[in-house]
Amino acid sequence: MLVTFAYFAHITSFYFIVKWVPKIVVDMGFAPQAAAGVLTWVSLGGATGGALFGLIATRIGLRPLTVCTLLAGALMITGFGRGAPSLDSLKSTLAITGLFTNAAIAGFYLLFAQVYPTHVRATGTGFAIGVGRGGAVLAPIMAGYLLNAGLAVRSVALIMAGGSLLAAVALLALRVRDAD
Repeated sequence: MLVTFAYFAHITSFYFIVKWVPKIVVDMGFAPQAAAGVLTWVSLGGATGGALFGLIATRIGLRPLTVCTLLAGALMITGFGRGAPSLDSLKSTLAITGLFTNAAIAGFYLLFAQVYPTHVRATGTGFAIGVGRGGAVLAPIMAGYLLNAGLAVRSVALIMAGGSLLAAVALLALRVRDAD
């Protein structure tokens, strides 16, 4: 249950970035065309993060690495909420945000293989990913509600980054069958 909760919580943070970046970037004063381009940097960072995670995970324990990427992702989401002085700075921030948040997702997929015994691995993984999709649905609704309630982007980003932070705490409490 802990790994499922952690995945759900992190996916909530991840989809805040994926779904709200274009609108928030426009609200920061950048052109709508620039907002779409900035979202591309999240995806490029994410692809890089997934690949790098796979390479690094062969040398470092899986759970500690996943926790580190979750914490770094939470920091980057919070940093995004603070805004950026230029479009290039925003692109860099979001590329790094994508790198860490997507690397954490790669970590979860690998953790599922460690956490669930062979005879229930497919079911457990499917269950966790299915519950995580709930976080993908909740994120845009929750962020929209918070923004509509008048909270500043900085505050909303801090709240939404909390999902990755909660995920890190849950993984620290998780007992894994195999050694990290």
